[in-house]
Parts: sequence; structure tokens; C-alpha cells
Amino acid sequence: MKKFVYRISCIFLMLFMILFSVFTVVNTESFYTKQYRKNNTEKYTGMSMEDLDRATVMLLDYLNDRRDDLDMQAEEFGVMAETFDEREKTHMIDVKNLYRFAAKSMYTLLAGALAGLTMLFVKDRAGFLNGIMDGAKFALAFAIILSMGFALMFIFDFNAFWTVFHHVVFTNDLWLLDPDISTMINMFPLNFFLAMCTGILTRFAVLYFAFFTVIKLLKQQVERNV
Repeated sequence: MKKFVYRISCIFLMLFMILFSVFTVVNTESFYTKQYRKNNTEKYTGMSMEDLDRATVMLLDYLNDRRDDLDMQAEEFGVMAETFDEREKTHMIDVKNLYRFAAKSMYTLLAGALAGLTMLFVKDRAGFLNGIMDGAKFALAFAIILSMGFALMFIFDFNAFWTVFHHVVFTNDLWLLDPDISTMINMFPLNFFLAMCTGILTRFAVLYFAFFTVIKLLKQQVERNV
């Protein structure tokens, strides 16, 4: 039973790290600016970099409940216009709901992991580091399999993966935007999301490697002092 709790707690912690990596990438404004330059977004949206950055701040403020609307006007191809149309704004309601659910899940997973590990530390102090190392290895194996699966999808057919993802998380087709009329789809093309997913996996790998290394070093230190 203890082994099961160790492993579940470490899996919860691993999933927390994945979601934490998602939120850190999503909320890094410099990431967006870098991708706009890389994807030549000014050309495809007809917007200046300054207005693209303004739109980014607006979207992040909306997702993080710092504003209630997505009303903004900017010059696009020499004409002042509303940046996002009604279809895009309605789609962002779905995105915000998904964002909130992910945030609640992240904190719930962290609470579950900490509760499990705290209980184990109190009841199994002598075997705690060995137990958490076993749990961490189990979760790491799970993470490697998960990451390899995602990596293969990214490499061979990211478009198919992204389509399936949208069908799973959304109950309507508002995410299907026309690049001929949609500012949002031109701000965030497929290459943008590929870079975002790569960044998320990279941050998660660094976080989990750091966690695993700290546990390993602590275990070695305790064994030397025995």
C-alpha cells in the first residue's frame, strides 16, 4: 500500500509539473514576441509588433481574470478595425474555461501530492527517501513514455495531434478559424503551438530532472551518514 501511495503521489507531482510548465510558457510575454518575429506575424496579420504585443497582453489579462472582454482596436493592413471578431471572442470563452479547469487541476494535483508525501513522511520516515525514489522512478518511466508519445506525434504529424486535441477538449467547432479573415489564427499558426508544446516539454523535463536529482542526492547523503 505504501509503495502505491508513493507512486501515486509522485505521478500527481509529475502532472503538476506538466501543468506548471504549461502555465509558465503560456504567461511568458517574451515567448509570444519571439514567435511573432520568427513567424513573420506582422506580415500575415497586417499589425505592428506594438499592436501584437498589446493584443497578447489583453489575451493574457483575459485568461487570468484581469479583464472581462477582448475589445481592442488596432490598425490591420492600414485600416482601423476590431482585433478579434465575435467567433474568436466566443472561442476564447471556451479557452478561458479550459484554462480555469487546468489551473484548478494543477493546484489539486499539488495538494494531493503534498498530502500523500506528508503522510508518508510522518508514518514511514525511515524509508521515506527510498520510497520517494521508487515513486519518482516509476513516475519518470511514465513521463518518458508519455513524452516520447507526444514527441513522435509532434515530429510525424503535429497537425493531426493538434486537431485531435481540439476535438477532445472542445465541444464545438469555434476553434476552426479562417486564416483569410481571422486575426487570431494568423497570430497563432500551427508553428506557434508547436514551439509552445516544445517549450512546455522542455521546461517539464528540466523540472523533473531537478526533482529527481535532489531526491537522489539526499538519498546518497543519508546513506553516507548511516
